[in-house]
Amino acid sequence: HAMSQASHQALDQAGVSASDVDLVVPHQANLRIIEAVAKYAGIPMDRVMLTVQKYGNMSAATVPVALVEALDQGRVKPGSYLLMPAFGGGLTYCSLLVKWGERVTPLGVIDDVLPPCTETALEMVNRIRRNRDPRGRSSRGLLAPVFPEDRATAASVTG
Repeated sequence: HAMSQASHQALDQAGVSASDVDLVVPHQANLRIIEAVAKYAGIPMDRVMLTVQKYGNMSAATVPVALVEALDQGRVKPGSYLLMPAFGGGLTYCSLLVKWGERVTPLGVIDDVLPPCTETALEMVNRIRRNRDPRGRSSRGLLAPVFPEDRATAASVTG
């Protein structure tokens, strides 16, 4: 349990006990790992922010998204201790202990809406592979998404 060990180290270095932690905002890999981290840290699940059941594992975005959800739900208060354990590629891991400041509301809200994407990540990877030139470069950019208007154009060109 590398995330659990890192969490203990972060708490020890800060001189904070698990009972002082107001909310754990962990990497949302899967529920089993999150429960194990909470159990090993001695923090009850009602003080753990869960978003994995709503969004799944979003890789590097899981902690920031879970933090925004916690703020939106009013679970972060001024002065709250937040423990944020995470792990990633190459078996890297960490844990961050934050004492939250006064601001618990956003500075602003962006209401922009992204256009819908009509392909899965796997479809995108396969399309990029098909569109590579012989030197291995993509003819449309590394991760150019396909939007509905692109499909219409492609359909009219190919017949």
